[in-house]
Amino acid sequence: MRVLPQTPLDWVLLAVGTATAIIIAVAIQDFFVDSRVNNPKIRALQDVGVGIAVTHFGVLLVRGSVGQGWAIAGIVMYIAAAMLFLSSIEAARRVPLARTLVDDPLPSALITTGPFAVIRHPFYAAYSLAWLAAPVATHGPVITLLSVAAIATYVVAARREERQLEDRFGAAYRNYRLGTGYVMPPFFRLVGRSPH
Repeated sequence: MRVLPQTPLDWVLLAVGTATAIIIAVAIQDFFVDSRVNNPKIRALQDVGVGIAVTHFGVLLVRGSVGQGWAIAGIVMYIAAAMLFLSSIEAARRVPLARTLVDDPLPSALITTGPFAVIRHPFYAAYSLAWLAAPVATHGPVITLLSVAAIATYVVAARREERQLEDRFGAAYRNYRLGTGYVMPPFFRLVGRSPH
Protein backbone atom coordinates (compact mmCIF):
# COMPACT_ATOMS: atom_id res chain seq x y z
CA MET A 1 0.00 0.00 0.00
CA ARG A 2 1.22 3.50 -0.84
CA VAL A 3 1.75 5.88 2.04
CA LEU A 4 2.32 9.15 0.19
CA PRO A 5 1.24 10.54 -3.18
CA GLN A 6 3.42 9.12 -5.96
CA THR A 7 3.20 11.87 -8.60
CA PRO A 8 3.53 15.65 -8.54
CA LEU A 9 -0.10 15.92 -9.66
CA ASP A 10 -1.21 13.79 -6.71
CA TRP A 11 0.69 16.15 -4.40
CA VAL A 12 -1.12 19.09 -6.00
CA LEU A 13 -4.43 17.25 -5.55
CA LEU A 14 -3.65 16.69 -1.86
CA ALA A 15 -2.51 20.31 -1.39
CA VAL A 16 -5.54 21.82 -3.12
CA GLY A 17 -7.89 19.47 -1.27
CA THR A 18 -6.26 20.35 2.05
CA ALA A 19 -6.38 24.09 1.27
CA THR A 20 -10.07 23.81 0.39
CA ALA A 21 -10.77 21.97 3.66
CA ILE A 22 -8.88 24.59 5.67
CA ILE A 23 -10.71 27.46 3.94
CA ILE A 24 -14.09 25.87 4.62
CA ALA A 25 -13.27 24.80 8.19
CA VAL A 26 -11.92 28.22 9.21
CA ALA A 27 -14.78 30.06 7.53
CA ILE A 28 -17.37 27.80 9.15
CA GLN A 29 -15.90 28.64 12.56
CA ASP A 30 -15.78 32.39 11.86
CA PHE A 31 -18.78 33.01 9.61
CA PHE A 32 -21.73 30.95 10.77
CA VAL A 33 -23.51 31.92 13.97
CA ASP A 34 -22.36 29.67 16.76
CA SER A 35 -25.53 28.67 18.49
CA ARG A 36 -24.65 25.99 20.98
CA VAL A 37 -25.92 22.69 19.70
CA ASN A 38 -27.66 20.91 22.54
CA ASN A 39 -29.30 18.32 20.31
CA PRO A 40 -27.22 15.14 20.67
CA LYS A 41 -28.31 13.87 17.22
CA ILE A 42 -27.10 17.05 15.49
CA ARG A 43 -23.87 17.02 17.50
CA ALA A 44 -23.29 13.36 16.58
CA LEU A 45 -23.97 14.17 12.91
CA GLN A 46 -21.41 16.98 13.04
CA ASP A 47 -18.87 14.62 14.62
CA VAL A 48 -19.50 12.04 11.89
CA GLY A 49 -18.85 14.81 9.34
CA VAL A 50 -15.45 15.44 10.90
CA GLY A 51 -14.72 11.71 10.70
CA ILE A 52 -15.68 11.64 7.03
CA ALA A 53 -13.39 14.62 6.39
CA VAL A 54 -10.44 12.87 8.02
CA THR A 55 -11.15 9.74 5.96
CA HIS A 56 -11.45 11.90 2.85
CA PHE A 57 -7.92 13.22 3.18
CA GLY A 58 -6.56 9.88 4.31
CA VAL A 59 -7.76 8.45 1.02
CA LEU A 60 -5.99 11.21 -0.92
CA LEU A 61 -2.82 10.59 1.07
CA VAL A 62 -2.82 6.80 0.82
CA ARG A 63 -4.63 6.02 -2.40
CA GLY A 64 -3.75 8.87 -4.77
CA SER A 65 -5.53 9.44 -8.04
CA VAL A 66 -6.22 6.80 -10.66
CA GLY A 67 -4.66 8.93 -13.39
CA GLN A 68 -3.72 12.42 -14.53
CA GLY A 69 -7.12 13.28 -15.95
CA TRP A 70 -8.88 12.20 -12.77
CA ALA A 71 -6.41 14.13 -10.60
CA ILE A 72 -7.00 17.27 -12.68
CA ALA A 73 -10.78 16.78 -12.39
CA GLY A 74 -10.44 16.52 -8.60
CA ILE A 75 -8.25 19.63 -8.46
CA VAL A 76 -10.76 21.62 -10.56
CA MET A 77 -13.60 20.45 -8.31
CA TYR A 78 -11.77 21.54 -5.15
CA ILE A 79 -10.97 24.94 -6.64
CA ALA A 80 -14.56 25.40 -7.81
CA ALA A 81 -15.83 24.40 -4.35
CA ALA A 82 -13.56 26.92 -2.61
CA MET A 83 -14.51 29.71 -5.03
CA LEU A 84 -18.24 29.01 -4.70
CA PHE A 85 -17.97 28.79 -0.92
CA LEU A 86 -16.05 32.07 -0.59
CA SER A 87 -18.35 33.93 -2.99
CA SER A 88 -21.35 32.61 -1.00
CA ILE A 89 -19.83 33.97 2.21
CA GLU A 90 -19.30 37.34 0.57
CA ALA A 91 -22.92 37.45 -0.64
CA ALA A 92 -24.27 36.43 2.77
CA ARG A 93 -21.96 38.61 4.85
CA ARG A 94 -24.73 40.86 6.22
CA VAL A 95 -27.21 38.11 7.08
CA PRO A 96 -26.42 35.93 10.10
CA LEU A 97 -26.76 32.25 9.17
CA ALA A 98 -26.78 29.16 11.36
CA ARG A 99 -24.87 25.98 10.63
CA THR A 100 -26.37 23.00 8.82
CA LEU A 101 -29.47 21.60 10.56
CA VAL A 102 -29.37 24.29 13.27
CA ASP A 103 -32.49 26.48 13.35
CA ASP A 104 -31.29 29.41 15.40
CA PRO A 105 -31.12 31.99 13.98
CA LEU A 106 -33.25 31.78 10.87
CA PRO A 107 -32.08 34.29 8.25
CA SER A 108 -33.46 37.80 8.77
CA ALA A 109 -33.53 38.47 5.02
CA LEU A 110 -33.45 36.59 1.73
CA ILE A 111 -29.99 36.51 0.18
CA THR A 112 -30.38 36.98 -3.57
CA THR A 113 -26.97 38.27 -4.67
CA GLY A 114 -23.78 36.51 -5.69
CA PRO A 115 -24.26 32.77 -6.20
CA PHE A 116 -27.64 33.04 -4.45
CA ALA A 117 -28.88 34.89 -7.55
CA VAL A 118 -28.83 31.61 -9.50
CA ILE A 119 -28.87 28.82 -6.89
CA ARG A 120 -30.63 28.64 -3.54
CA HIS A 121 -28.08 26.48 -1.73
CA PRO A 122 -24.59 27.51 -2.85
CA PHE A 123 -23.00 26.47 0.45
CA TYR A 124 -24.33 22.93 0.06
CA ALA A 125 -23.28 22.90 -3.59
CA ALA A 126 -19.75 23.93 -2.57
CA TYR A 127 -19.58 21.29 0.16
CA SER A 128 -20.86 18.65 -2.27
CA LEU A 129 -18.26 19.55 -4.90
CA ALA A 130 -15.54 19.25 -2.29
CA TRP A 131 -16.86 15.90 -1.02
CA LEU A 132 -17.07 14.51 -4.57
CA ALA A 133 -13.56 15.58 -5.62
CA ALA A 134 -11.77 12.70 -3.86
CA PRO A 135 -14.10 9.97 -5.19
CA VAL A 136 -13.74 11.40 -8.71
CA ALA A 137 -9.94 11.51 -8.44
CA THR A 138 -9.40 8.20 -6.64
CA HIS A 139 -12.41 6.04 -7.59
CA GLY A 140 -12.34 4.81 -4.00
CA PRO A 141 -15.54 2.94 -3.11
CA VAL A 142 -15.48 3.73 0.63
CA ILE A 143 -14.91 7.46 0.16
CA THR A 144 -17.60 7.48 -2.53
CA LEU A 145 -20.14 6.00 -0.10
CA LEU A 146 -19.11 8.40 2.67
CA SER A 147 -19.36 11.36 0.30
CA VAL A 148 -22.81 10.31 -0.87
CA ALA A 149 -23.89 10.05 2.80
CA ALA A 150 -22.59 13.58 3.50
CA ILE A 151 -24.37 14.95 0.42
CA ALA A 152 -27.59 13.20 1.43
CA THR A 153 -27.40 15.11 4.72
CA TYR A 154 -27.17 18.38 2.78
CA VAL A 155 -30.21 17.43 0.70
CA VAL A 156 -32.21 16.81 3.89
CA ALA A 157 -30.97 20.09 5.37
CA ALA A 158 -31.74 22.06 2.18
CA ARG A 159 -35.29 20.71 1.99
CA ARG A 160 -35.81 21.59 5.62
CA GLU A 161 -34.46 25.11 5.07
CA GLU A 162 -36.70 25.57 2.04
CA ARG A 163 -39.77 24.88 4.20
CA GLN A 164 -38.53 27.24 6.93
CA LEU A 165 -37.76 30.03 4.46
CA GLU A 166 -41.12 29.67 2.75
CA ASP A 167 -42.84 29.84 6.14
CA ARG A 168 -40.85 32.95 7.06
CA PHE A 169 -40.86 34.87 3.74
CA GLY A 170 -43.94 33.47 1.97
CA ALA A 171 -44.53 34.71 -1.57
CA ALA A 172 -41.14 36.43 -1.74
CA TYR A 173 -39.40 33.08 -1.23
CA ARG A 174 -41.71 31.26 -3.64
CA ASN A 175 -40.90 33.86 -6.35
CA TYR A 176 -37.19 33.59 -5.59
CA ARG A 177 -37.41 29.79 -5.83
CA LEU A 178 -39.03 30.04 -9.28
CA GLY A 179 -36.06 31.95 -10.67
CA THR A 180 -33.24 29.90 -9.16
CA GLY A 181 -31.96 26.35 -9.15
CA TYR A 182 -31.66 24.12 -6.12
CA VAL A 183 -27.88 23.56 -6.28
CA MET A 184 -27.31 24.04 -10.00
CA PRO A 185 -28.20 27.12 -12.02
CA PRO A 186 -31.44 26.68 -13.99
CA PHE A 187 -29.68 26.87 -17.35
CA PHE A 188 -32.87 26.62 -19.36
CA ARG A 189 -34.29 29.60 -17.44
CA LEU A 190 -31.06 31.60 -17.60
CA VAL A 191 -30.94 31.36 -21.38
CA GLY A 192 -34.44 32.82 -21.61
CA ARG A 193 -33.78 35.69 -19.17
CA SER A 194 -33.80 39.17 -20.53
CA PRO A 195 -31.02 41.56 -19.39
CA HIS A 196 -33.69 44.24 -18.75
